[in-house]
Amino acid sequence: MDAICFEIIPHGSASYQEMIRLREKILRTPLGLQFSADEIDAEKHDLHIGAFLPPDHRLIACCVLSPLDHQTVRLRQMAVDISFQRQHIGTALLKYAEYVACLKGFHTIVLHARVYAMEFYQKHGYSVEGPVFTEVTLPHVKMKKEISNHLLSDRT
Repeated sequence: MDAICFEIIPHGSASYQEMIRLREKILRTPLGLQFSADEIDAEKHDLHIGAFLPPDHRLIACCVLSPLDHQTVRLRQMAVDISFQRQHIGTALLKYAEYVACLKGFHTIVLHARVYAMEFYQKHGYSVEGPVFTEVTLPHVKMKKEISNHLLSDRT
């Protein structure tokens, strides 16, 4: 596989529209859900991260970082195209998202993980922060990870 390139995607761009389609395909359509115009508009201040495969710059994975305050960001809507799952792309995307969060000055990442994905996040240093709850019709858990500036020095 060619080297994957990671980019921050501008809200409303063609790549953002591609990201919406991937997120709907992987996360929403199986649950009978679609994005509303209000949901898309509410993402305009979020950081949208995409993983692209050369040479055609195909979007194969994505996630969203939503700032909660000046120290905490929420990781949401992490999706990997079905044909690229179980190839460590989710791990690479998560590490890049943590790097971006650190670069932007955040110290904590929180997320709502689907219960079946909880082990993936635990393997990457996230801890469960409470009981199971239902979100978008599925059981989820709140998870948290403290990030630090060592992420910045590790990438240089």
